[in-house]
Amino acid sequence: MKHSIFLNFLRHPTQVGAICASSRVLSCAITDMAGIGSVPQTVVELGPGTGVFTREVLRRQKACGGRFLALEINEGLCCNLKNIFPELELYQENALRLPELLQEKKIDHADVVLAGLPWAIFPEELQTGILDSVCRALHPGGQFLTFAYVQGVWLPAGRRFRKHLQDRFRNVETSPVIWRNLPPAFIYRCTL
Repeated sequence: MKHSIFLNFLRHPTQVGAICASSRVLSCAITDMAGIGSVPQTVVELGPGTGVFTREVLRRQKACGGRFLALEINEGLCCNLKNIFPELELYQENALRLPELLQEKKIDHADVVLAGLPWAIFPEELQTGILDSVCRALHPGGQFLTFAYVQGVWLPAGRRFRKHLQDRFRNVETSPVIWRNLPPAFIYRCTL
């Protein structure tokens, strides 16, 4: 059975933070900002969901090589991703385990970490735990990219998340608003 974002949102509201998948426009924008496909690199995706970003990363990685791993905690979404992308190196894992997983797979560091995680619904300790794991997983100069919905940027969780990014990364920049996404979103690109 195909597991939609909406059904998973209803079943697991603390794991799935959206009622519909990200747009292709957002997936192209985030992979463009990360430079995926320009040089061989190790890319990790946290929370691939239904695979909108995954599809774009796989397409671009084929052109230049490199390695791509994805971590998805939701069992139903994981099964669906395995069916859609049999070539994907996919792990049903918590994002907190990213550094240990890389070590187990004999990967020193990631060049890029993309995240489609529902930051606004995470408690602060989970936000900081995942961000610390990302920082341990990236090499110096590595990039972390994620997105946020425009309407949540001024909420306490949104402001807190931005501060956590600024505390951990030497450079944090944002994209213009991507209006062709439901809801409209913008991208954070953070450099370690």
